[in-house]
Amino acid sequence: MRSFFGGIRSAGNIFVVSFAVAWYHGGVNESEFYKATQSRALKGPYLLHGEEELTKAAAVARVKQLLDPGVLALNCQSLQNPDAETLLSAADQLPFFDAMRLVLVESWDDALIDALETRNRLLTMGDTTVVLFVQRGECRKTNRLFKALAPENRVVAFERLTMDRAVNMLMRESALRNVDLNKATAQALVDRVGFDAYRLKNEFSKAADYAGPGGAVTVAVLNETVTPSPEYDAFEMLDALLAGQRKKGYAMLLNALDRGETPLGLAGFLEGRLKLILTAREHLDRGLDPRSAARQLPGSPYAAQIAVKNAQKRTTEALRQAVTAFAAVDGNIKQGIYRDRDALLLAVLNTFEQKEEVKK
Repeated sequence: MRSFFGGIRSAGNIFVVSFAVAWYHGGVNESEFYKATQSRALKGPYLLHGEEELTKAAAVARVKQLLDPGVLALNCQSLQNPDAETLLSAADQLPFFDAMRLVLVESWDDALIDALETRNRLLTMGDTTVVLFVQRGECRKTNRLFKALAPENRVVAFERLTMDRAVNMLMRESALRNVDLNKATAQALVDRVGFDAYRLKNEFSKAADYAGPGGAVTVAVLNETVTPSPEYDAFEMLDALLAGQRKKGYAMLLNALDRGETPLGLAGFLEGRLKLILTAREHLDRGLDPRSAARQLPGSPYAAQIAVKNAQKRTTEALRQAVTAFAAVDGNIKQGIYRDRDALLLAVLNTFEQKEEVKK
C-alpha cells in the first residue's frame, strides 16, 4: 500500500508513526484528522464528507491555519469544477515562502476523477500540497472519489454530533463568550434544538447574548431565548396529551397546524413516538427498571427518557390502540373517508379523550 503520509518527514516523532498505523487499521474520523492536522502530517488528497457541516468547516479552517497568514492568499486556492489540468497545475505549484500549499476543491465530477486516474495522479498531488475535496453532506460509498480514496484511508467522515460531543462544544462556546453554563443546561439545550452544530451554536449565541458577559445561561434563559425544534414541540404536545392535559395538548396541536405542519406529517410523527413508548412499556412489562428500559431504546437519550416516563402512564393495550389509531390516518385520508385535518383530530380524540390511570 502507498504510504499514508508519503514518507514521514519528521523522524523522531513516535506519535506520528504510531498514529499512522492506528489510522490505517481503525478508519478515519474527524478526531483523527484533527490529530494529523496538529502534527502537520497531512499530505496529498483527502475527501471530507458527512452531515455535520460546522465541524467540517472547522476542520478546513484548522488546515488553513497551518499556512503562514502573511502569504495565505498565495498558498491557498479554491477550485469549482476544475478540469484535471487546472487541478494539477494548482497542486504542483511550490509554496511561496511557506512549507505547504492548500488546494480546496468544492465541486467536481467523475470526469475529473477519470482524468486523474488515467494520468496516475489522483494520489500524487505534489510533495508540499494538501488537496481537500470538500463534499457538502454525506458522500455515497459508490462515488468514484470515495471508492478511490477509501482504500488509502483518505476519506474523513464528519458524523452527526452525539450528546457528549454537543455538550462539549457548548461548554467551549460558553468559555469563549465568558458565560457560565453547566452540563445539565447544555443537555437541555441539545434536547430542545437537536444535534445540528450550526443551529446549536446559533441558539446558544442568543442565550449567551441574553445572559451577558459574566452571566449564566440557565434553563430560564433558554425558555426566554431558544426556538425549540418542531420535534421538541411535538414531544411537549404528546407529553401533555398523555398526562391528560387535553386543553394544553390540543392548543399545541392546533398551533403546529397553523404554523404549517401537515396533518399527515404530525400523524406520522405521533405514530412513531407512540411506537417508541409502546416498546418502552413492553420493556417495563418484562421487568426492566426505567433506566434500563431507556438504555434499550434507539435514538437520543432525551427521547428514550421521555418515552419511558410516558410508558408508565399507559397500559400496553392502550398504547397499541393508540398506534393503530394514528397508523389509520394515512388510509382514512387517501380513501377520502376524512379530510386530512379531521382524520388527525379524530385520532387524537380517540386516543387521548379519556385519561388512563398510571399503571403501577
